[in-house]
Amino acid sequence: MELLAPAGSRQALTAAVQSGADAVYLGGPQFGARYSAENFTIEEMKTWVDYCHLYGVDVHVTVNTLVKEKEIESLKEYLKQLNEIGVDALIVQDMGAVEIIKKTVPDMTLHASTQMTVTSLEGVKYLEDMGFSRVVLARELSEKEIEHICKNAKAEIEVFVHGAICMCYSGQCLMSSILGGRSGNRGRCAQPCRLPYDLLENGKTVKSGYVLSPKDMALVNDLGTLKRIGVTSLKIEGRLKRAEYVSAVVGVYRKYLDKGGNVSKKDMQELLDAFSRTGFTDGYFKGNLGKNMMSHDTPSNSAENKFTDEAKKRAAEDANIRKINTGIMGTLNIDAPLELTMYDNDGHYAYAQGTLKSEKALHKPMDEKRLRDQLLKLGSTPFECDDINITIDDGITIPIKEINSVRRECCESLINQRQMREKGRELDFEIEHINRKNTNIILTCEVSDEEQFKAAVKNNIKRIYAPNDLVGTLKDVPDDVEIISKSADIFCEEDIKTDGVLVSSPAAIYKYKDKEIYGDFRLNVFNSQTAQHYGDLKTVTLSPELNLHEIADLCENTNADLEVIGYGHIPLMMMKNCPIKAMGKCQKGKMIYKLKDRKREEFPIVCSKGCIAKILNSKPIFMADKIADLKKLKINSIRLIFTVEKFAQCDKIIDMYKRALTGEKNVQSMTENTYTRGHFYRGVL
Repeated sequence: MELLAPAGSRQALTAAVQSGADAVYLGGPQFGARYSAENFTIEEMKTWVDYCHLYGVDVHVTVNTLVKEKEIESLKEYLKQLNEIGVDALIVQDMGAVEIIKKTVPDMTLHASTQMTVTSLEGVKYLEDMGFSRVVLARELSEKEIEHICKNAKAEIEVFVHGAICMCYSGQCLMSSILGGRSGNRGRCAQPCRLPYDLLENGKTVKSGYVLSPKDMALVNDLGTLKRIGVTSLKIEGRLKRAEYVSAVVGVYRKYLDKGGNVSKKDMQELLDAFSRTGFTDGYFKGNLGKNMMSHDTPSNSAENKFTDEAKKRAAEDANIRKINTGIMGTLNIDAPLELTMYDNDGHYAYAQGTLKSEKALHKPMDEKRLRDQLLKLGSTPFECDDINITIDDGITIPIKEINSVRRECCESLINQRQMREKGRELDFEIEHINRKNTNIILTCEVSDEEQFKAAVKNNIKRIYAPNDLVGTLKDVPDDVEIISKSADIFCEEDIKTDGVLVSSPAAIYKYKDKEIYGDFRLNVFNSQTAQHYGDLKTVTLSPELNLHEIADLCENTNADLEVIGYGHIPLMMMKNCPIKAMGKCQKGKMIYKLKDRKREEFPIVCSKGCIAKILNSKPIFMADKIADLKKLKINSIRLIFTVEKFAQCDKIIDMYKRALTGEKNVQSMTENTYTRGHFYRGVL
């Protein structure tokens, strides 16, 4: 199995390599999901890619943010720079970025980021068809779920084994974005999950603390299991961590990957001392969800940041601990130059020949031992010799400096061979500008219960999205109303009861390919190339993180049918480990639960298919009185999402939007400070 280490800085990269990583992942100056990491310039990246390749360490570069329309040209140029450098793989989230990669650097190896929220075999299959050779699974999967995927997938499977856990499914969190404009999908998460909240039950505080703050994960005792079930790569989180942390964690995992067995108390303490939040958890992997996964008392590092001397040495900038095994063959014949061959275990051979010929010795001749000892002086190089074969004639001599010169030349040649990578193809392509026409915008509704459905029907809404479980219970549905089953927010197999289905993931697209598919906003459509990728769907819902200008730019380069969210309490988080359950509560009864933050905003918590908990924004998006701005966008539909609203409120809101769409002036607004404009007028960083 591959041990994949984080490299958020130059020193952390050195620590990862010297501690035994098989591969590292790092970010460049753009498009990486850890904006606040030190990261690497293109010039630095070239140097460090060569350094990694010297040790046989692969370099995976993160291109795993959502890409804005105006950034596409920069992305194309950046991809060509990465191709020139010779990186080994790109870690990608945005399907539009995937399309651009395939049209720009088609030979580049693609790895699907955990930001793609892959939780099933169907999701892996979709990505295999897209050309991905590896998929990083969501952290929320159990041993059994991972094993099923590994045994039935063609792609390599990568899983996180150590480090921080996001409370929300990666790629589905909008909390930092909606509350502060810093998008986790753009590498700028402000970590609101690490802040204190009050848990309210029917309006009363029943618990206070860091209710959204999980412990870090540690699967060091499960390495044998991970190997048995077929995992290819073990990923350590931590591009924002210090070099000594990387050294300590990689060192311990390397040790037990090589020797097997359970981790000793001493080594587990080394991991705890490096970084922990009141201990570790194996919760998702072992199915131990609940309060034991959480760090309710503190969101911060509770470790003492004590590092062993060995970890510190491996994290030093000039560390030269990791050695490459080589063999040496040397020949020195009378009246001939020294000939030297060095080789490694990866099939590389280097040859060097001296410029001076040997002579008959007048005094002390060069013998095999002296020549061997001189050739083995590899201390400042990355090499160590475990096999040497010397052939030398009797009674001859050659200057020591000549031996040293030939040895250095041979080492340099072997270094160059190990660093060499074939450059892939580079292509040029231009985005096709589409003369998109304005259309008559229709109003659609997404409902969560029968009352809301009745309000939509009463107001003549012709397309209604409803949870699949609700669809089968609806009665007296008008013939001209199209009901679209809303599949689970996090994919799970369902018997879809309608011809059309609203999907939130590539997995659902793969599963329900015989249906009419409508794409939800969870597909993270951020640019025209992502919209084009999903262009065969009946409609594509744009990301709620886009502003009006970004939507307008996107519309000019796609012919996909486009929908925007015009009303609703946007889900901020999707959580497998329900914070209510972790507090010893459960929402399956009639209680109403909310989280209250430091600003006294209250965020409803609702439960969706598969016992996935959702935190909703405290205020709904409202745009009825700004409908003229939406009508300028060349979109096809505006969706109103109803979650916690009663019949009367739904009825009133739908009526507002209907009247606004018909051009009625002075449409009533909601009460001040009870709504938000979302990102329509601000956007995200």
